[in-house]
Amino acid sequence: MKLLSVNVSLPKEIDHRGKTVTTGIFKEPVDGRVMLRGLNLDGDGQADLIGHGGKFRAVYVYSYDNYAYWKRELGRTDFTFGQFGENFTVEGMLDDAVHVGDIFRVGGALVEVTQPRVPCFKLAIRMGLEGFQNLLLSSNRIGFYLRVLEEGEVGAGDVIEPVKTDPRRMTVGKVNNLLYFDLGNLEDSRKALRIKALSPGWRGSFEDRLAKAETSGKATEGFRTLIVDRKVPESDTITSFYLVPEDAKPLPSFIPGQFLPFRLDIPGQPTPLTRTYSLSDRPNPEYYRLSIKREPPPGDRPDLPPGRSSNYFHDRVEAGTRLRARSPRGKFYLDPRGERPVALISAGVGLTPMISMLNAIVEAGSGRPVWFIHGARNGREHAMGAHVRAVAGENDNVRAHISYSRPLPDDVEGRDHDGRGRVDGDLLKRLLPDNDLDFYLCGPTPFMKALYNGLLGWGVPEDRIHYEFFGPGSALTEGDGAEAAADCAECSAEIEVTFSRSGLTAKWNPSFASILDMAEGLGLSPDYSCRSGICHTCMCALEDGEVEYVEEPLDPPDPGSVLICCSKPKTDLVVDA
Repeated sequence: MKLLSVNVSLPKEIDHRGKTVTTGIFKEPVDGRVMLRGLNLDGDGQADLIGHGGKFRAVYVYSYDNYAYWKRELGRTDFTFGQFGENFTVEGMLDDAVHVGDIFRVGGALVEVTQPRVPCFKLAIRMGLEGFQNLLLSSNRIGFYLRVLEEGEVGAGDVIEPVKTDPRRMTVGKVNNLLYFDLGNLEDSRKALRIKALSPGWRGSFEDRLAKAETSGKATEGFRTLIVDRKVPESDTITSFYLVPEDAKPLPSFIPGQFLPFRLDIPGQPTPLTRTYSLSDRPNPEYYRLSIKREPPPGDRPDLPPGRSSNYFHDRVEAGTRLRARSPRGKFYLDPRGERPVALISAGVGLTPMISMLNAIVEAGSGRPVWFIHGARNGREHAMGAHVRAVAGENDNVRAHISYSRPLPDDVEGRDHDGRGRVDGDLLKRLLPDNDLDFYLCGPTPFMKALYNGLLGWGVPEDRIHYEFFGPGSALTEGDGAEAAADCAECSAEIEVTFSRSGLTAKWNPSFASILDMAEGLGLSPDYSCRSGICHTCMCALEDGEVEYVEEPLDPPDPGSVLICCSKPKTDLVVDA
């Protein structure tokens, strides 16, 4: 293998269809040796830093062996080095022979393969052939990007020496085909995620595919045995549990913010308990992390028992314990590759999905502005504070603010927290530049209600406020149930829902998220817990009619019954509630 040409170009403006386009794709060969640095070659640059460049795409490589193919396909003889926008024109590195994760020595530099190329319309401009980017993609002769592990000088004529072959041995061509054409191959998508060198962008694409497959029921169903690998105290009240698969196969991915459902066989309990816990780290095919708070008895009822499942985890679950869980799920999540500024706002143990989101954003290499705002009682109850401060210190786009409502004498402002008080609307207005952000909220009900209404009052659109809350959405808004009941009674939908035990009948309002929401809008108070089709607390007898599930239940309800928390009526309906 040999480096035939080093090609660079700074961005320049060109006219394309009457518009000005800025591009660095017109690469030209360089005489002599060039310094290869962490982000690119000296003298090289990219116009679109979202789609090109960065440490995982520092150098684009294309094999000269492909030139002959394109000459035949296109009937052209005018190609020069750099024709396909590549930085390195090489000999003997075809896409079906090089693996993502392979490491090579080139001149004085050490480099690693991170992803296949994603061709864009600017390649068609360079080639003077409309739609050529699609031809390149379908040919599976796309080339690949390198990350620079050691900087050094490179030049035409350098030998390219293999240093390490990635153990997964997934070729560039294989990974490219998997993303674009072999869409149903979930097993290999999981395998690709085990390539440590895979770039954040491609990793996110495979994670999204697997997460959507899980949500739609296309991935493997049923409970799976997970083993506790580590148990790590995070504060006096919160402990993290690292779970690995017993069968050593890659774990189903998830979208940051989602939770993991468990069926727990707790000693002394006559039947298993179904519980869910938010995942508290970015997606990783090798482990899940949960961070669970020990729940004491209610403050106003110390005679009641403490939380059964949380205390089971704290007191009985140790390294080596086997647990039964299903694939992650949940409608509260964030796309880590998004570009809009985001505020992650939490209180208490509500920080767990926010940590997952924060870690995923950083891992994706996103430059989107992030404000991580958290409230805790004091340093003894505050979990993962050092981690959040380290992330903020290492990433210019991340800002963190921690408020303690009751700091202890040894809690130092500026080290442990950033101020005394609670997280509320006034604090957000002081910390944030404006209200043009996506807001994610998680915490106790009073905290959620205050923040939700504070953001609405600040002019934040409702669709920009996302929350994890196991209760009716109406509980977060100001006002009472009379307004919701009126809305329900006045709607014009054709479907009629009857709650037979309560003697109420009303037209179905499509704005309700579920039958449970409708019942609460009418002033009823059916039993519920998870509101996600997991715990079966809301199960009612279905006396007449048909329903559809907006979120597939973890387990189907009993015959002749319905889970009203995650279903809507398909026909006129009679429910025993």
